[in-house]
Amino acid sequence: MRIKHRVGIAAGIILGLIFVVAGVSKWLHQPEAIRIFFIPFPYFVTQTLAKALLYWLPRIEVVIGLLLITGIGARVVAIFSSALIAGFITHNSVLISRGFWSEPCDCFGKLKVVPYTEISVLGSLGLDIAMLGLVLIILVWYGGNFFNIYPWFSVKGEIKK
Repeated sequence: MRIKHRVGIAAGIILGLIFVVAGVSKWLHQPEAIRIFFIPFPYFVTQTLAKALLYWLPRIEVVIGLLLITGIGARVVAIFSSALIAGFITHNSVLISRGFWSEPCDCFGKLKVVPYTEISVLGSLGLDIAMLGLVLIILVWYGGNFFNIYPWFSVKGEIKK
């Protein structure tokens, strides 16, 4: 297996783990996470829309994460996750422009009770940019063709382009 392919697989696993951890922690503690959607857009996001986002976002994050970890359709899933990451970047940019840069982002829900896991909105923006970098690595270096649906662990032998 080529080095670039291994780096692409590692990027998919790391990005997938970030999505799974964030999704599961939000999924388990939804009532505490509802304030995430009201701070930046109080007049745009209604309570109904915030509840729908809060219901679906953790589930989408978990599915994206599991698909990236297993490598099933990794490049297509990476493109879809980049749209989600762009939404996170927009959300954090609006929070920073309104002066909330040092506030905790609650990106990982109640996981913040674990030491060193609570990050600020500014730190979250940095994490989102790093996640976008992982998406680029997956798109460029992941082995196989673009619409490959075979997981990385079932690949036998050398990946050829």
